[in-house]
Amino acid sequence: MKKKATPIAYSAPIVSKAMRVLKFIITASTNPGISDIAARLSLAKSTTHGILAALEETGWVLRDPITRKYTAGYAVKNIAAEAKVRVPLVSQARPLLEKMSVDVEEDIFLGMCTGHHILILDQIESSKELKVTARPGTRLPFYAGSVGKLFLAYLDQDILEKILLQNPLPQYTSDSITDMNRYREELEEVRRTGIARDMGEYLPNVGSVAAPIFYGKKNRRRMVAGFWLVGLDWHQVPGKMDVAARLALRTSEKLSAAISSAYGDINS
Repeated sequence: MKKKATPIAYSAPIVSKAMRVLKFIITASTNPGISDIAARLSLAKSTTHGILAALEETGWVLRDPITRKYTAGYAVKNIAAEAKVRVPLVSQARPLLEKMSVDVEEDIFLGMCTGHHILILDQIESSKELKVTARPGTRLPFYAGSVGKLFLAYLDQDILEKILLQNPLPQYTSDSITDMNRYREELEEVRRTGIARDMGEYLPNVGSVAAPIFYGKKNRRRMVAGFWLVGLDWHQVPGKMDVAARLALRTSEKLSAAISSAYGDINS
């Protein structure tokens, strides 16, 4: 039995607001003032003031003593130099994904579910000149083509229903599925076959196939990540998606077995 993945419940809005403020200050081309920050982020000025006071007190931002505007603090500068993203899954999956990329001559992405988004962890680039690229750290919406179907298909049913009821299907392209009944059928097909497909539904003329990575055995098995192949010419090459799907399914089985073996039973 495959245990379905569950996104983390959102329960700290003030933390989210503080991160938005900090990111805005770090990425701003010029030092912003409190009024500019509040207006650009649609926050109450009193809330913005409280967040800035806390960030300044802890060293994450610095207020210029003359202009009274804000810049990144030394805590940001110091931690950025030392920060490392440690997800062993990335290095463990890369050899098999690199082989698959060579075999099918396409770009491959590795990702995981974070809250209500899909986070890209790695990209294996093909030798093709024309390609779809996205840096690790990029977040995708849950309705993003094949990868969106993949992660939605393995959610707990009550969480899935809540997402589908609260979020209408967007029309990214003329080929996007906007009928909810048809979309539910697509998710059922993903659960049945272990493969999600998309032909131009998220990006025009871009095809993709996504497959899950499971951890654990028997009734304790759960989806922990997924990978997806992306191609720009699949609509012009008959059978290309079927070849990619078969290869992705075999790689999914190999990766799931290897990762389950490497980590052992961490739940015991």
